[in-house]
Amino acid sequence: MISNVSWPVLNRLAFGLAVLLRWAHELAMPALTRDMQTQTESAVNLLRGHGVSLARTNWQDLSAPIFEPLNLWPPGYAWLMAGLLRWVSPEFLVAMQSMHWVGLLGLLLAWWHLLKPLKNVLVPYAPTVIFLFWGLSNAPFHLLFGTDLLALAFYTGGLAVLFTILAQPAGQRAWARPTGAALLMVGLGFAACLFRFAYYPLAFLLPVVLLLFGWRWRPRLVQPALAGLLFLVALVGGLLLYQSHVAGDAYYITKFYTQLTTEPVSAATLGLYWNHLLQFDPILFHSFFSNELDFGRIPRGNAVRLVMIGLISVVVAAVLWRGLRQEWRAAYRRGRFWPTRRMLFHLLAGGTAVVCSSLLVAISLRYPAALVGWFAGGQWTYVADTRYFLPAFLSISAMLLVLVLGRPPQLRPALRGAAGGLLVASLLLSLVTRDRRTAQNLLQPPAFFIDRAQGHTTDVQRLDHFLRTVHPGEPIILGRNYYNKRVEIAARLAGHIILDADSLLAHQPLRTTKPVMMLFDLNAATPPTPAVAAFLRRHKARQRLRLPEVQATILTLKIQPNDEL
Repeated sequence: MISNVSWPVLNRLAFGLAVLLRWAHELAMPALTRDMQTQTESAVNLLRGHGVSLARTNWQDLSAPIFEPLNLWPPGYAWLMAGLLRWVSPEFLVAMQSMHWVGLLGLLLAWWHLLKPLKNVLVPYAPTVIFLFWGLSNAPFHLLFGTDLLALAFYTGGLAVLFTILAQPAGQRAWARPTGAALLMVGLGFAACLFRFAYYPLAFLLPVVLLLFGWRWRPRLVQPALAGLLFLVALVGGLLLYQSHVAGDAYYITKFYTQLTTEPVSAATLGLYWNHLLQFDPILFHSFFSNELDFGRIPRGNAVRLVMIGLISVVVAAVLWRGLRQEWRAAYRRGRFWPTRRMLFHLLAGGTAVVCSSLLVAISLRYPAALVGWFAGGQWTYVADTRYFLPAFLSISAMLLVLVLGRPPQLRPALRGAAGGLLVASLLLSLVTRDRRTAQNLLQPPAFFIDRAQGHTTDVQRLDHFLRTVHPGEPIILGRNYYNKRVEIAARLAGHIILDADSLLAHQPLRTTKPVMMLFDLNAATPPTPAVAAFLRRHKARQRLRLPEVQATILTLKIQPNDEL
């Protein structure tokens, strides 16, 4: 009966279902991180004619804010977001979800083409299993959004082009012009660099692998590889010039982002911090199980977590070791090594994981840890941050899936059974945790997760609309006497400047050469201090917007050039 199944059709249906499942998850639980918020703020300033920048208060002239170039990230996300806000929708949620939907589709399409050359060496239903696993599992897609998603989608596209070139039989007509394919490959790799600095070494991995393959086995590929390498050098050189002359510097390249609380970043001491490797993220575990698992709810949760990480990591390592060993032996023909398609795939996927991890290790060893309050233990370094290993997660899960689904099989039945059990456990755990929440949230109107959790959709929509239209085209100073996260997000996404009352009243006298309209966020449950109350009376503050569900009252006031602040 199973022989009559049209697997090509079912494989395509499984791919489409995987895309829909990832889209549904994004629609149900869109995440707006601080990184995405900051880059969207710079996109708004770009649309207003101030470049990719962040607005800051000018204490010498409130009417002329200072625009500081964004240097923590390459400009790709800001450029793309600005285009979406102008040409797709001015609603940030719509623009962000459109970007993520396209990114998810691009990533899965890239993997579809990356797996395509393996069609004859995998079981017929392999794409169905792989894409349904990726569509349902929390890992390796946990924390995959924003610049991480877009960069990985472009890089995987470049990897797919590279694998297609390497797997193409030499006698086919497509070999007549491989230079165009090589340029497309490095173009996609460079696109990843526009979103994250960490993809610089991965982008160069693509033409270097093509060059080594051509030098060793197919000389006709040497010239296209060199052309692609030179093209990538020119593109990356242009991006570095942009970072140097426009953004001012390139974090993670020209200096290190430490967030040190005890000393300035410029005083960070270089060294060899071997102790940082003790914080290394368990990437073999996280390739199949999300870091959202809360072991703290069970007795001796930390010990259980360590045992689970150890057991799963041993199973994954054993499968990869045994499978790759067999693949390596199969690649020997008549006493000499010839890279089979499956061996090429594992070399590319494994090389991606190794290069990604090596970069994080190198940076973590060289620079001191950041002392922060938002990370467990208070000390953050690159090898401890799960989301930085995203290229490794997808590569490791793909390698294990290909080994399990290979034809003829390269794994013993016991190892195949252990790997299959691991995959089933990953899916079942996903279905009872994050996938269940996705299904529940899909029944609600789309909103940022912070809005849905608090049920403030009406007031939040009024707040967002007001802050985008109150003074279009120019940044507004928004003062406050308390902290309201949702008001801050709305203000920053509209390109305005947040200013605490303490900072405002500490810089006296303030100066302005033109009339300035200021907004003030006042919480009725937090009485203003006498100094704040006097400031609001002096400038005749008037209530403009009352948001009881958000617990905010927005006042407007005018500051004239001759006013004494």
